[in-house]
Amino acid sequence: MLRKGTKFTEIKGWRKPLEHPTNTTQAILESLSPSEVFACENGTLFFHQDENFFLSFGHSMRLPVKLVSRSPSMLLVTWVKSPATSGSHSVTLYHIELGSYNTLSMDTTTRSHYRFTALDSCSPYVVCVEIAGTHSFTCLSTITDPDVPMNFVVSSWNSSSISLFWDCPENRKFSHFLLTAFYLNGTDHITEEVPLWHKEDRLVFVLSDLQPCTRVKFGLQTVCQAGMESRYSKMVLNDGNSVHSSIEALRQTSFGSNNYTLSWEVRNTSSISMFRVYHQGALQGTTLITNYTVGGLLPCHQYQAKVEALCGDSVLMSVKTVTAHTGPTGVSELMYRPSDSTALWTPGTTHQSAVSFLYQLSLENGSPLQSSHLTDTELRLLGLEEGKTYVLDVWEKCDGQWESEHSQLQLDISSIGLTMVVPWSLPEDLQDDMSEPRPKMVKIVQNKLQEVLDGFDPPVRIEVATLKPAEEPDKTEILFMSFDASNTEEDIPLPVKDQLDYIHSLHTHNITVRDGIIYWDGPDVCAASKQTLCPLNSLCINTLGSYTCVCQHGYYDVSSMTPVSSYPACNEKGFFSQCLDKQMTGGMAKPYLTSYIGGKVDVKLNDGRCAVNESEMLYFFRTSRKSTECGTKRQVNKTHIEFQNTLTVTLTKERTISRRDLKVVWKCIYPRHYVCNAQVSVRMGWLYSLSLVEFNSSLQLVLTMTLYSDESYTYSYTDAITMGHEDTLFFQVALQTNNSFASDILLQVESCWATESSDPEDTVQGLFLQDGCPVDNTFQWQSVNGVAQYSRFSIQMFTMPKGLPLYFHCLANICGHEEDCRKVCSSQQRPKRAVSQMDTKRKQSAVVSAGPLVVNRVKSGVQQPFWAEHMTMISIVVGSIGILGVTVLSMSATKAIMNYYERLRLQ
Repeated sequence: MLRKGTKFTEIKGWRKPLEHPTNTTQAILESLSPSEVFACENGTLFFHQDENFFLSFGHSMRLPVKLVSRSPSMLLVTWVKSPATSGSHSVTLYHIELGSYNTLSMDTTTRSHYRFTALDSCSPYVVCVEIAGTHSFTCLSTITDPDVPMNFVVSSWNSSSISLFWDCPENRKFSHFLLTAFYLNGTDHITEEVPLWHKEDRLVFVLSDLQPCTRVKFGLQTVCQAGMESRYSKMVLNDGNSVHSSIEALRQTSFGSNNYTLSWEVRNTSSISMFRVYHQGALQGTTLITNYTVGGLLPCHQYQAKVEALCGDSVLMSVKTVTAHTGPTGVSELMYRPSDSTALWTPGTTHQSAVSFLYQLSLENGSPLQSSHLTDTELRLLGLEEGKTYVLDVWEKCDGQWESEHSQLQLDISSIGLTMVVPWSLPEDLQDDMSEPRPKMVKIVQNKLQEVLDGFDPPVRIEVATLKPAEEPDKTEILFMSFDASNTEEDIPLPVKDQLDYIHSLHTHNITVRDGIIYWDGPDVCAASKQTLCPLNSLCINTLGSYTCVCQHGYYDVSSMTPVSSYPACNEKGFFSQCLDKQMTGGMAKPYLTSYIGGKVDVKLNDGRCAVNESEMLYFFRTSRKSTECGTKRQVNKTHIEFQNTLTVTLTKERTISRRDLKVVWKCIYPRHYVCNAQVSVRMGWLYSLSLVEFNSSLQLVLTMTLYSDESYTYSYTDAITMGHEDTLFFQVALQTNNSFASDILLQVESCWATESSDPEDTVQGLFLQDGCPVDNTFQWQSVNGVAQYSRFSIQMFTMPKGLPLYFHCLANICGHEEDCRKVCSSQQRPKRAVSQMDTKRKQSAVVSAGPLVVNRVKSGVQQPFWAEHMTMISIVVGSIGILGVTVLSMSATKAIMNYYERLRLQ
């Protein structure tokens, strides 16, 4: 028998072994290939040799059969087969029991491995393999793994000892047990491991003499031993006494606008002297109970909280952390304004952009009618029925998840409005709420109703709510409300019945009150007249016994600026002009310019040396024939003199990017002279920048930006370009590298902006891409950003405040193959901001630029028509012929020009 530590082997009954084979044995060895015999390469001794057989002893590291895996019920062996031979290998499994070898299975396989299954745990086996073509029979002896122990529990414990109990494995085969004690600190990290061998028959273990505030858990393994080989089962864990002092289920149980409350659980608090609560890393306080409230905080904020359990004075037994938060404050001063059926409230949480409001409108019995969320502090409640009671709940919500307490308001809807029915229908132009003359008509009706209730006490303030067709044909229903005019702080509705009684008591001709409704029984003056009451381009409006005229939609009254024979003088878009002997005047309507340009406008006369006048409705100018006074252009020829004044309309400087502007040209032509003017252009150089980006110490990349004419990206601009507002410019930002090591590097365009100089840090910047997301509604991606070594996009052209050529700049980031370069953008566009606010300190990023680009008001490539500046210029021509001191005025071509311009604008 060989034992561990054996230095020599004594064999009796044989002659002394030889250290070298005989000639016969050597011939046999030489006739065999290395794959057919597994020689002992170290310390080989030959015990017996004859012509056909030899027996040797030694050791080898080239084992022909290996055990590669095992479990309590399985053994997996492999072997090396000869590549030159084929056939089946014979495998035999023996079970060793009481010193005898019992054959369990015999099998053949063509593979170089075999798995024995359904074996007994902790049992010795011998596996023998006869490898095909090697004339060798190799065996190995091993044991299977033991089963795990069962029912490992703590039977009892106190402050100084712990008793453990378990059952033996299911098949009851084991040699002994290994119990490991793991000593823990307060953060559950193991500070010491102590192995404890248990070889007793009684499967009970007591760990005694524990120090106070000790936390320990255990691991138990079955040990199976056969000869020199020992096998261990999987470890079964038991929490010991550590679980009794551990903080469990730490959570936030409630919150307010300035506080949050934490709760937790501990199985046994006998070993806990106190709990310490931390807020944002700072000690907040201590407690002996399992909950704590942290106060004095800001609303709608997240915080990190931590709770520690202590034993004795300062021994940390357990620690847990949790993310807590405060909520919104909630709304206050919830009230209902009956004049326009609007609920109003005061927000409690201010300076928090993530706060929204939620509401639910229900009937008095609790049946919900509507609910939604909004960001405004007013809510229109349309369709509330008189005589019913409603309940309105309003509350705040921050970050889409934390809600405040509800504020509740009960609404008792009583009749607060009055209705008048008049015997005429509204003209078509007045039925649309967006119609420009409708507010004028509402104001006229409101004044008439004010006259009807003029003597009511208290004094009345009338507000017209709506005008709509009545149920009877050819009649209109006017809904209006009356408020106490003596109270200027709030709207106090006046009693409906008192007002109806007052109107009835007046006995006014053509006014009657029936069933709570006021009826006007007078004539339809506008329809009854046989002649046209109102001038061209105006509407006739009944005024309860009389009429008035207002301009149609799109027409504006210019009678205050021009001598007219009838009122009002309604000109389309409010354009007017006069060419007098010593003065020229012209103008246009302010509402038209605001709607066309899309915001508040700046209006400049000629070169700006003279200010443009304005009234409530019009922008207008007055100039003399002297060109030196206000920049009036003067052109002469042999027969006529032409004076030209131009109003240039643009958005105010508050808007950096604009795509619409307008020039309106007034020309007064007097007999004598005529001359044409010419255009002058300026040549500008092309800016093209390359940026080097150091990706790592051995790789530098070149970043470029190129401008293209269309989406095919075949023709790039290399010189100064001129484009129009309708044109689209195509961009490509790309990496230039031929280095194969850079093949998996990606590019992401983060921000792009325009300046009116070649300096990318110019103080005035038109930002159209921010944080990888478009902030301009004409921006279109032509490729996916962040998935390749280039990014392509396009944008419709625009101008900037100074009207100078534009330069374009982009900040791009370089990403490695392990980074996610893509950006996820919300549907709502981000607010614009200057690029100086952006984070441009990223190491692997750079700015590239290109330009200049001139944006004209004329579409590039389109020949300019005779009337000058197609699409954005209107010319008004007035001729004046002087004969014997009498000036004759004539207006020509204006209507045709306006129609032509309108068609182009719609296109």
